[in-house]
Amino acid sequence: MNAEYIAENEANLLNELLSVRERFCKENNICFGKDCLDGLAVLRLCPGMTLEAWEILAETHGLNDWMTIPLEDNITPHLKHVQSVLQTLSYKTEHDPLTGAANRRAFERTLDQEIERSRRNKTPVSLAILDIDDFKAVNDTYGHLKGDEVLIDLADMISSSSRRYDLVSRIGGEEFAIILSGAGLYKSEQLLERIVEKTRELSFATPDKKDKFSITCSVGLATYKGMIDLKMHDFIEKADKALYEAKGSGKDKVCTADILDLESVTRETLVHANEKKFLFTGK
Repeated sequence: MNAEYIAENEANLLNELLSVRERFCKENNICFGKDCLDGLAVLRLCPGMTLEAWEILAETHGLNDWMTIPLEDNITPHLKHVQSVLQTLSYKTEHDPLTGAANRRAFERTLDQEIERSRRNKTPVSLAILDIDDFKAVNDTYGHLKGDEVLIDLADMISSSSRRYDLVSRIGGEEFAIILSGAGLYKSEQLLERIVEKTRELSFATPDKKDKFSITCSVGLATYKGMIDLKMHDFIEKADKALYEAKGSGKDKVCTADILDLESVTRETLVHANEKKFLFTGK
């Protein structure tokens, strides 16, 4: 019944549902998105439609914003379906669709929370930004599908090499970030050196299967100990600068930035020393 129903009714039902969405949500501006306090429900009876058939139709054509309600049967399976859709959508808003790593949105939210935790508890947090060396050459030489394979395998390796409570995210094309909660500079550097070494060991077959190639990566590392106020973009910028240093000094390595708290203390100490020198010498 499911396959027969979809085959016989899919085209007409699909056109109708899409036209309703287009008319009410775009042309007449009746729907204003999730922040709209008013609501509009459009009911369409679908004789013979089962939940299993609807799941296939909705997944194939992106109709998960429509909700199914049985008129006579038990509503529980339909509520479970809605719950499953919400869980899937929630996952997609937080994860990169290619690699499965956390996305930029999840990265920034988590980093902001870790900075606050570090400031409140005076515990360290480290941020590493990792970039594949010469990734454009991989795409140009072997194609974008092979480039995607490289990204997926690298993300899997980074995740398996990190601690369970670290956050691994893809924040750019070939750029990844790792938030190392509770880890200082020395411990973080050790972990990242292992990741750089394991990156060298990754092996990929060329599209014609006749040869293999490998990749390397560069990493910039910054650490915060919660002793000063710190804005998220300053933390990211510090790790970025360390990454540029790694790129500029030969690639395939980890470069570390000065610990942000110590840098600030040193700067303040110099200011106070200069003030005292002026008071006593006038210079």
